[in-house]
Amino acid sequence: MTGNATDIVVGICTKNCAKTVAGVVKTVDLGLSQFFPRKRSLIVVSDGFSTDRTKVEARAIATSVKKVIVTQAGGSGKGNGVRTILEIAQEHSAAAVALVDGDLTSIKTNWVHKLAEPILAGKDLVAPYYLRHHHDGVITNQIAYPLANVLFGVGVRQPIGGEYGISARLLERLLQHELFPEKFGIDIFITLVATSEQMEIAEAVLGVKEHESTKQYADPDKLLVPMFYQVVGTLFRLINYYHDYIETVHEVRPVERLGEMPDKRPGPITVDQEDLLQRFKEKYDELMGENAAFLGSLQKELDCVAASELDRYSFPLDLWVKAVYLAIDAFSASEDPRILDVLRVLWQGRFLSVVRETEAMSDEEAEAYIQGQLTTFERHRSVLYD
Repeated sequence: MTGNATDIVVGICTKNCAKTVAGVVKTVDLGLSQFFPRKRSLIVVSDGFSTDRTKVEARAIATSVKKVIVTQAGGSGKGNGVRTILEIAQEHSAAAVALVDGDLTSIKTNWVHKLAEPILAGKDLVAPYYLRHHHDGVITNQIAYPLANVLFGVGVRQPIGGEYGISARLLERLLQHELFPEKFGIDIFITLVATSEQMEIAEAVLGVKEHESTKQYADPDKLLVPMFYQVVGTLFRLINYYHDYIETVHEVRPVERLGEMPDKRPGPITVDQEDLLQRFKEKYDELMGENAAFLGSLQKELDCVAASELDRYSFPLDLWVKAVYLAIDAFSASEDPRILDVLRVLWQGRFLSVVRETEAMSDEEAEAYIQGQLTTFERHRSVLYD
């Protein structure tokens, strides 16, 4: 071990988090002091070119643990922020890295322990498990969760959760990987590289996640749509890259879940169904057409969905799953971004159907509905590479 070796690095990715970063840094510092008083720890704030007082606020917080604040290397994007943290952790020969977002409002001191302790005990990846409203996690529930489970065989509920624990072994593999993404694809990348490289994975129950960026979900074009392109593009490239591994997957590998479920429940998320339908219809007319040729005979059924009025609107799960697999197939051959344009439109249309089908359900019933989609993804898996 080198002279500047560090046991634990906690990395905080920020971009315009002036309202929240001080609370996150303070909570991380308290967590390290409380749970790891004898460990050599370092807090790294990796800032993504904030235009507000994020870096000023981060510097102003006195910490008992050493803290560094850097502007992330490379261009903008969360992936570049994470890479910067991982490179600093590697320089310090860190045994464990924990990643948390700088816009969190629900972070607790024990999150640091839940993410880092299993890594120190021998795990390679700790993924987060949150309680989320079923209208939250729209990329997770419709694409990332079912494909991670069915194709990659890893029983992780939130494969793009944002908070992670990472071992030195996984860190090294991530930094060497040719598909390391610059932007929002970083979370699915971390999860699926660890899975495909047969590393030891656990989930940590973190409770309810609340963060500032959720407020931007009301306008999908502002955050969710760019995130969709980045996450799904990375996911599809990983499916192609790990094709041989996926061919060996025949069941979902259970993942140990650490911690007890809290009593607190997530707050409601309201969806304007009329607005969502109008956006879907407008984008369907604008972006489908010749771009959707890869969907073949599905197009007629999809045209009927897009022509429906709200009171009779339904986008069947079978139709969505087949479209996803055909998109993966087409994208693997060309990486044509117009394929993602088409899938992005259908994703929004399918989300509206999910909202309508689950609006009268309890949280538990809605969760069972979301998990139940895996059966359909498994049933139609043969569409992929057909």
